[in-house]
Amino acid sequence: PMSKEEYCAVIDELVETSVDAVVVGLGEGRTMLHDTRAGELLGEYNERWDHIVFRRAFQNANALIEAGNDPLRLLTERAREKGLQFIPLLQVQKHGPESVPTRCSRFRRENTHLEIGAAMDVNREYPGLDCLDFKHPEVRKERFGIIAEVLNDYDVDGFHLQLVEAPWFFHPDEIDAGRSTMTAWIGRISEEVKQTGNDRELLIEIPFDLEQAYDAGLDFERWITDGIVDALVPSGSAVAQMTDFGPLLELVKGTPVRVLAPIGNSVGSDRLGTASTSAI
Repeated sequence: PMSKEEYCAVIDELVETSVDAVVVGLGEGRTMLHDTRAGELLGEYNERWDHIVFRRAFQNANALIEAGNDPLRLLTERAREKGLQFIPLLQVQKHGPESVPTRCSRFRRENTHLEIGAAMDVNREYPGLDCLDFKHPEVRKERFGIIAEVLNDYDVDGFHLQLVEAPWFFHPDEIDAGRSTMTAWIGRISEEVKQTGNDRELLIEIPFDLEQAYDAGLDFERWITDGIVDALVPSGSAVAQMTDFGPLLELVKGTPVRVLAPIGNSVGSDRLGTASTSAI
């Protein structure tokens, strides 16, 4: 089993570098890797495993928890000790139970009626068919519970919502109405962020293709004008060193909202596909 020292190595390797903040994913998105009551530990209810790597992830996290060492608390405390800001990240949307079943939650397995495709009038080729439909209060409640638990129980510097993976949140015929629903939900998260710490910030990762983001039901312009987001992270697999973030920078001009541009790691030469850390 992993020791506390091994688990904290991800923080230790950043000490004395130019990095001053670390964003760490809470888990796969449907399941977590910390001692959660609002969500579920990855593999907690699995009877069979389809790959040893997921079983080992569960065993390591579970062993730490049973020894009284909550993995997320280890990381937050280590980051604080080393003078690094710590921001947890939740992958808000994921595909359904058929997508890597051993990483899926019981909530997802038992609530397929909350998926976008549960409305039988959706084209079976729609890529978000097995994604959760955020028009359902049960969906927003489950996701919010995980976020609120982390904000209230851990010493963090904010929260990061990842809305880029599987960016389908509503029935394709209900996206216009969905934008208001999503904005209200994010507004509630923003309130929770500020209530649990005045200096905490809400970061939201959206598709760098702003048209795609808006078509997904993400009204980022309203988030900016309403002041419910502190920083936007335009992201996606196609982001590279020369990606133009100008359109989003224009939208935040004159507001307190920042744009945090990621660095793409694709090299794509005949010798190297992905850049190393030192190359980046």
